[in-house]
This record gives sequence, C-alpha cells and structure tokens, in this order.
Amino acid sequence: MRKLLARLDWSYFYALLGEATLGLTLIFQIFIGRLLGLQDYELFAAASALGAILALLIQFGLPVLLNREVAANPEEGAQSTIQYLLLELLTSLPVLLILFPLARLLKYEGNGILICYIVVFSEICRAMKMTLRGVLRGRGWFRGETVSVALERSATVLVAGAVLVLTRNVVWLVVAIVVVRSLDIVGLVYYLSRRLRLWSPITPGHFLETLKIAYPFAVSGVLWILYYQVDVVMLKAMAPAGEAGAYSASYRIMEMFFALPRVVFYVAFTRFAKCYANDPGRLPEQLYKSTRLLLGVVLPVVVVAGTFQNILVQIFGDEFADLSIKSLTILLPSLGISMFGNLSHRFLQATGKEKSLPPILSITTASNMGLNALLIPDFGGMGAAIATVSSEAILCIQGMSLIMRMGYQHVGKRLLVISLLSLATASCPSLIWNGLSPTIGIGIMIVGLVSLLFLMLPSQFLSGDRSDSPSDSDGV
Repeated sequence: MRKLLARLDWSYFYALLGEATLGLTLIFQIFIGRLLGLQDYELFAAASALGAILALLIQFGLPVLLNREVAANPEEGAQSTIQYLLLELLTSLPVLLILFPLARLLKYEGNGILICYIVVFSEICRAMKMTLRGVLRGRGWFRGETVSVALERSATVLVAGAVLVLTRNVVWLVVAIVVVRSLDIVGLVYYLSRRLRLWSPITPGHFLETLKIAYPFAVSGVLWILYYQVDVVMLKAMAPAGEAGAYSASYRIMEMFFALPRVVFYVAFTRFAKCYANDPGRLPEQLYKSTRLLLGVVLPVVVVAGTFQNILVQIFGDEFADLSIKSLTILLPSLGISMFGNLSHRFLQATGKEKSLPPILSITTASNMGLNALLIPDFGGMGAAIATVSSEAILCIQGMSLIMRMGYQHVGKRLLVISLLSLATASCPSLIWNGLSPTIGIGIMIVGLVSLLFLMLPSQFLSGDRSDSPSDSDGV
C-alpha cells in the first residue's frame, strides 16, 4: 500500500481540492441570486463580467509568466514576485481611468458605476492572488495553494454573505469582498516570504523588460477573458431585461464543471514547462497523460451533468429556470471541446509559443462577438450559447493546427479528432432532452466512446511523435 501511495501523483488531488472550493463560490452565487432577485443579481453579474475583462489588463499576463519562470527555474524565478506585484499596481491605473467612460457606454448608471469601480479593486486583489498562486504552482506546492484558496473563498463567503444578509445591498457586498481579498494577499505574501526570497533589485529597465516579455501573455489573456465574458456584457446591452442574469446563472453552472479540466491544466502547465526546459522529447507523453485525464474523468462527469441538467438549473430558483435551461443545454456540451482548446492554449504558453496565441484568439473572439451580434437579438441567451460553442470549435481547430506545425503532427491530428468526438458524445444528453430518440442518442454516445478508447491506445496516440521535439524554425 505504501508503494502504491508513493506512486500516486498527489498534485492532481490537491489541485482538485482547490477547485472543489469553487462549490462555495457557486453556493454563494445562488445565495446572492435568491436574496437579491433577478434584477439586482443581473447588475452584480454584469459588473463582475466587466471587471473580469478588465482584470486581464491588470494582470498583463504576469501570473502565467511567473508560473512558467518558477517552474523552469524555481529559485531565481521566485525572486521576481514583488516586482510582478508592483507592476500589477501600475497596470491598474489606466484601467481605473478608462472605467468610467466604458461603464457609461455600456449603460451602467448610478450605483452600477460605483459597483463597477469596487469590482475592479476586487480584481486588483485577484490579480495579485493569481500571481502568488503562480509561485506556489511553479514550485509544485499544490497542497499549499489548495489551503490558501480554500481559506480565501471560505472567508469571502462567510464575511460577504453576512454583510449581504444584514444590508441586502450590492455595494456593501462587493466592498466586503475587497476587504477579505486584501487581507488574504497580505497573509499569503507573509507566508511565502518566510520560505522564499521574493524580491531582487528593481530598476525601471527591469519593469520594461518584464512587460515586454509578458506582452504576448497579456494580449492573449485579454482576448481570452473577453471571449468568455463578452456574452453577458452583450446580452445586457442587446437583450431584454433578465436574459443576462439567466444566462449568467447557466454559465455559473457550466463553470462549476469546467473546474475539473482546470485541475488538469494547472498541473499540466507546470509539467509542460519543466519538460520543455529539460526533456522536450517527452512532451507527447505529457499530452497523452493530460488527454487521458480529460477523457477518463471530465467527459463522464459532463455527460452525467447533461443528463440531469433540468435539475441543476433549478438550484437558482424558478425565476431563473425557464430562461437558463435554454442556454445550459448548449453550454454544458461545449465543455467537450473547450477543454481541448484550453489544453492547446496551455501547451503553447508552456513551450514558449505564446506569441502565436494572440492571432488565433483574435479570430476566436471576433467570431464569438460577431455571432453574438447576429444571434442575441433573435434568440437571447440561447443565441449567446450557440455563439460560444461555435467559437470553441474554431479555437480548438486553430490550437491543434499550431501543435501540428510545431512538429507534433500525429499527436495534433489525434487530439483534433478526439476533441470533435468528445463534443459529439457530450452533446447526446442535451439532444435527447430536446427531442432526439434516446435509442439514437445512446447509440451515438456508445460509438463515440468506443472510438475514443481506440484513439487513446498508446500505440495509436503516440506513434510517430514519441521522439519528436520542436525545432527553432517551427513556423509558429
């Protein structure tokens, strides 16, 4: 038993525990929705979506960059931590300047503008937390990261929840969130400073050099979060009242299940970076391990969730159910392909190909916004969900094409086919709910699963790329 336990990779387990604390966040979102009602919850959700978009300007790709640097060089990489935190304070200044005209343009008024500003302060704290978590991940301290995340989210739910019960006021709710996150940052910096050296001499030249390196990460991050959050913002601006809140509720449910593939990405990103720095020939094996986890753990959960989606949507209350279910039947299956688009994204960042990401993310985001503009006026939240799954497919195809151009042609082709089969399999429960014969739906699912099992045989997945490594002239 001791030998078996010694062979287990506990990194995934601790990462899973950390993401499991998102259950607290979901419960908190349900609590907010039930206590405030659809109208006030829509204001909170839309401000949060806008804040999440602007947060990537604040982060400027620094958390991901620091994670990669610490993974490749643990001691020297960690010494840039304080420098990165100071940079995030500087990058927040232009965000605060553009926030007011942007909020007015998006039809926020009165308390809505004030809430937007407080949410941005919350996102400054979140950017710093993500940077510090990058240090923990880079060092492989996933247990410490889990404890830190659990403490922060628990304190946020307890304190902000108590404030909401006492005041029934959205403004005081977001103020409480900012206070909790600020105290959490101070505590985590103190903890890390006791174990690592977090600073090195800082000069303006260091700042500029870091920003230059981080620029591709920043552009990708902004495009990425814009892609994921623009739906709610456009729904608020273009759809009837209530659509944005209902879509946000279904998106929160989908996001809960997306926490599972994120567990794989957190650990895989560090492994990709270490492997690329020390033994690039083993990268196909690392891709195989990550894909095996996505298909063996995540896909079955998505299929089961799709089977019970009518029950899931009821947790926000009857006021949300009728509108939310329409978008949830599309958003949940999109996880079948989005997790592979995300896998390619992390792989490219970890292997030094981050400059190739802004073009493909620009195409993906433009496609999503264009489809939203076409579909939202007629279909509301359901149109936004169709735009999301369509653009997820576009992103995945582009990502796998880049992996193939790096020299991993066989693995890239296998991953592309696997991602499409995964989408088809995950879609079957939703199709059955919408009138497809259960016999046909289950038959499609069985064919998809058998095909996936065949493609995941090591001899099928790895043949041809086992010893390949990317060259300097890979064309990316």
